[in-house]
This record gives sequence, C-alpha cells and structure tokens, in this order.
Amino acid sequence: MSKAGLSLFVFGFYLIIVGLGFMIAPHWNLRLFGLSAGDDVWIRMVGMLASIIGAYYLLAVRARLEVFFKWTVPGRYYAAGFMALMFVLGKVGPAIVLFAAIDAAAATWTWMALRSNTRPSPPPPVDG
Repeated sequence: MSKAGLSLFVFGFYLIIVGLGFMIAPHWNLRLFGLSAGDDVWIRMVGMLASIIGAYYLLAVRARLEVFFKWTVPGRYYAAGFMALMFVLGKVGPAIVLFAAIDAAAATWTWMALRSNTRPSPPPPVDG
C-alpha cells in the first residue's frame, strides 16, 4: 500500500466510525457540537452518507485508484474550512474544530504522500 493509500485507508476507516456514531447515537454526537437534532432522522442519514463515503475510500485504496486519492484532498480542505467557518460564526460548538483539524491534517497527509510519490528518483550513481 502506498503512503497516500494508507492515509486514505485511515481516513476512510475514520469516516465509517464517525458515520456509525451518528447513525447509532445521534443526540450524543450532536451535543458535542452544541446542536440539537429535532427529528433525529436527518443526522442518522448524514451518518449513513459518511459511512458510505468512508467505504468508498477503502474501496478506492483497495483498487489503487490514485486519481481518486488526488480528488479527495481539496474536498477535505473544503470540509475543514466550512466546519471552521461554522464555528467562527457561532453556529456550532468548539468540538467541531477537532473534526476540522482531523480533516485538514488527513488531507495534508494525503497531499504530502502524493507529492512524495511524484518526485523524480535521483539518477543512478555513475561508475567512474
């Protein structure tokens, strides 16, 4: 498994766990963010979607879909930025900053791993 693949595998597993958490215990998870669910069906649906996206990450790693790895980086930065903005605007509690940091750190890990894979190899030593 490549370094980028490992980063996506870890993040995909994380998404599945977070998604299952929102599916199984939505109110507990929402309280972490200072939110209420009202009707908890919508947050369970979001959890289901997160777990499906996580499964796609794992399947992409298994299939070695390097192009997919690249596609995920800007999306995860976008998600982190949106979560940070919601915190700055006072729409959610400070716990969301942890999730934003995880998304940004994971995106950076993947981006750096992809960059290290594309660097040219040094030339072979010259026998003299």
